[in-house]
Amino acid sequence: MTQDSAALEQLRREIDRIDDQLHDLLMRRTSLVGDIAAAKGDRRVTLRPGREAQILRRLLDRHAGPFPKLAVVRIWREIVGALTGLQGPFTVAVHAAGRSTAAIDLARNHFGVVAPLHALRSPGQVVRAVADGEAAVGVIPLTPGTEAADDAEPWWTSLMLESGDAPRVVARLPFAPTPAVKGSAEPPQALVIACRDHDCSGDDRTLAVLETGPDLSRDRLRAILSAAGLEPAELLAIHRHGAQWLHMVEILGHVTAADARLAALVAPKDPVGRIAVVGGYATPFAPEALV
Repeated sequence: MTQDSAALEQLRREIDRIDDQLHDLLMRRTSLVGDIAAAKGDRRVTLRPGREAQILRRLLDRHAGPFPKLAVVRIWREIVGALTGLQGPFTVAVHAAGRSTAAIDLARNHFGVVAPLHALRSPGQVVRAVADGEAAVGVIPLTPGTEAADDAEPWWTSLMLESGDAPRVVARLPFAPTPAVKGSAEPPQALVIACRDHDCSGDDRTLAVLETGPDLSRDRLRAILSAAGLEPAELLAIHRHGAQWLHMVEILGHVTAADARLAALVAPKDPVGRIAVVGGYATPFAPEALV
């Protein structure tokens, strides 16, 4: 064996030792998750999207070297998805619109290759599957700025129910988007729903649905929210509901239904007749943050 061959063999053995260490740590992490599940005393899956976002942000903050950041996120998403499934039954319901696989791809990239996915024909079916406990989470494609037809009640209006166990939005996909290709179409997006409130990650967006009269412009709606101390980030959808309009708005920060600023928006003479928090999510990474 030449000196170069011996040096190369030594490097390969070092890589094997590192692989063993990584595998040992992965098995140790799995054991800890099992201990947590045993301590809870039940088999219900506990989703912590905000905590997951904090983990990934911390890892990328400390990351150094040429290994791609996007690959780091994918590795940890696979780990989190697999370990979530070990806590109890974890099924993902996905609205697969037509022949498009975009939402399925988003769900698989976020929840991993292990979680069972069920493709459903409509957003309403996804909401019902989550509400009835047939799926732990649902993934529904999102086209920001869309206006629903008068005769088609959009799925997100069903999230306005005040029941504590009603589905709510808990994540927006992709959490780690790939850089857009110049000249290509807008990349697909989706919202994730689950029967839990959105948790705070430290950098969040809140989704609220506001009911207004027909004469309220988008600019006026933004001004009203800003004046109340609720900074609007994006108008995601709008729907005419009888004589009223429903606006699904993304608001900066983590806002709960008990926030006094929401109650201040609703008054007999104000243009906002009703407001409901329908969830929220940790702010996704900007594509340039993953380069």
